Amino acid sequence: MTWRAFLIGLALVVGISLIDPYASFAQGYGWLNTNAFPTSAVLALVLLALVVNVLVKLVRRRWAFSQAELMLVWCMIIAAAVIPSCGFGRFWYSLIAGGPYLARRPDFTWDQPGGSLAEAPDRLVLSRDPRSVAAERYFEGNPDGVGVPWDQWVRPLAWWGLFLLFLYLSVFFLCAILRRQWVEVERLMFPLARVPLEFSEGSAGGANLLPTAFTNNTFLTGVMATAAFRLLRAMPLFFGAPSAVPLNIPIADVLHGTSLQFMYFENFNVWVSVIGFAFLVPADVSLSVWFFFLFSRFQLLAAHRLALPEAGNTYGPMMQWQQVGAYIAFTAGALFMARRHLGAVALKAFGRGNADDSDEPVSYAMAFWGFWLAIAGCLWWYVHNGMSPAMALLILLLLFSWFVSYARMVAQGGLYAGRTVWSLQGVANGLTGGRMFSPQGALIAHMQSAMLVTGGTTVLAPMAINAFRISDVFGRRKRWLLPAMLVAMAVAAVCASYSTLSHAYSVGAANFGDAWGQMTIPQGAFQGTQRFMTQGRQAATVHLRPFLMGIFGMGFLMFMRARFYWWPIHSLGLLCASSWHAHRMWFPFLLGWLTKVSIMKFAGGRMLRRARSFFIGLIVVDMLVSGLSIMVRAATGGAVPGF
Repeated sequence: MTWRAFLIGLALVVGISLIDPYASFAQGYGWLNTNAFPTSAVLALVLLALVVNVLVKLVRRRWAFSQAELMLVWCMIIAAAVIPSCGFGRFWYSLIAGGPYLARRPDFTWDQPGGSLAEAPDRLVLSRDPRSVAAERYFEGNPDGVGVPWDQWVRPLAWWGLFLLFLYLSVFFLCAILRRQWVEVERLMFPLARVPLEFSEGSAGGANLLPTAFTNNTFLTGVMATAAFRLLRAMPLFFGAPSAVPLNIPIADVLHGTSLQFMYFENFNVWVSVIGFAFLVPADVSLSVWFFFLFSRFQLLAAHRLALPEAGNTYGPMMQWQQVGAYIAFTAGALFMARRHLGAVALKAFGRGNADDSDEPVSYAMAFWGFWLAIAGCLWWYVHNGMSPAMALLILLLLFSWFVSYARMVAQGGLYAGRTVWSLQGVANGLTGGRMFSPQGALIAHMQSAMLVTGGTTVLAPMAINAFRISDVFGRRKRWLLPAMLVAMAVAAVCASYSTLSHAYSVGAANFGDAWGQMTIPQGAFQGTQRFMTQGRQAATVHLRPFLMGIFGMGFLMFMRARFYWWPIHSLGLLCASSWHAHRMWFPFLLGWLTKVSIMKFAGGRMLRRARSFFIGLIVVDMLVSGLSIMVRAATGGAVPGF
């Protein structure tokens, strides 16, 4: 961990944060930062390890970047990746400007007295006036070439930025507290951290120009096989085809018109890199992912046959309430399992314990007190902007249930992409019977749910816990990791705001390729708040049966897992049984599980270790090619099709 690594990481964060909004939701060339294993970080790691480092070694070997330096850059990029696109920025600006712009429609009465826009905290939106020129030109562009009206954007961005500071600090400190429990006590696999660690090993030392992984024949086989596979898929592009060969499985089309259509399968493309992550995790974890997805399909079919009132599709009430019940129970169970460690941390923070935190990236006292102070800051922010204290506390509990669950899904299950089917406002309103939401609180909950839960897929919690897992390579300087990531996130916020708003005021956000994030999301937030305000308790619905099923089902699975070593099904699969990403990840997990079980049964441990190197090569090359496709499309203005 050196100053040059920090400055290079910061420069890469600036470039990625400027490019990502343009390439992803503005132009639709592809997503650089859409999951917990960002393509942008893979591009940066390969560039530094295989291009820059090789050139530096040819000049003087001792100037080469070490593994610790490469991992500092990696950690800074994955932390900063939360901001520009699918973690927050994709929805942030359109939600701030969307209320006044959409309120011009005659069928929306948000600006009327008692309406969702009229009741909005003026510091959190661009304006409460539908005639706002700044809001209009954000969505339609500046016809006269005038730049961004920064004077009108500074206030809402600053207030939301203050909340982000409190929230992200609390997430970092919580992950710092949990690091030892998950890494050293429970010994989770952390596949998303192992891939860059193993790829960058031996970057500076030895006589080789390339990292140690490139001396492994099995790794090279994975690299070449995946590169050849991606080349074959792209071959039609050389003959004028509009796109590469898709790996589409039209399962919904096959089942349409049959009684099995009510299992609500979706057509999907096979994500090749997911097969690699499925292989890297324990077999019982990968088994649980596809098992519970198929189990949820049979649940939907049975609910339809029985005409249950909560029946629906993947995103219906049954799956929503079952999932939120499972998240709450899992978070409680995970914290209960860590109770001795959490107690030791608390005692250390009060100066009474003897827990050794000298090897931690954040001291226990700082993590403990920092977490509670940051939570107090979040609560103050909520209450100051009109939310009741009780509802603010409930919203934070639901948020952290999502954060802890997703961090565990990534750290233990390799599920690098995830999204919930439940919303903050719907669950909170249902659990309180529609009695505790003020108009301001309802709007804040709707906006935050879009930014952080139902819309966000690049979530900080898994990034933070993976970074703290990687921190072992930093030695005595690991205490500088958190400040470096915080600086990277602050720089990313500034650069992403400049990039997004500049493009919006140039061509109009309504003309962006991402209509869902720019138009549908803000309309849903303000319209949903209006419904809460006008319908009151009628908008509060609790589907108790699936909610309790999620709680007790998760409790049973965690109990069986803890008490009986032979229990074959892991509880992690229940967390991701139903979502947009689950439809696209269950089949690759099935393939990864089948591969791993077959090798364990017929080939033994030696082949298993060799296959691990093969799949690490597969993951790196598959993500690298996807990233190169995005960058080439962005550089050519979309003239080159995606490959």
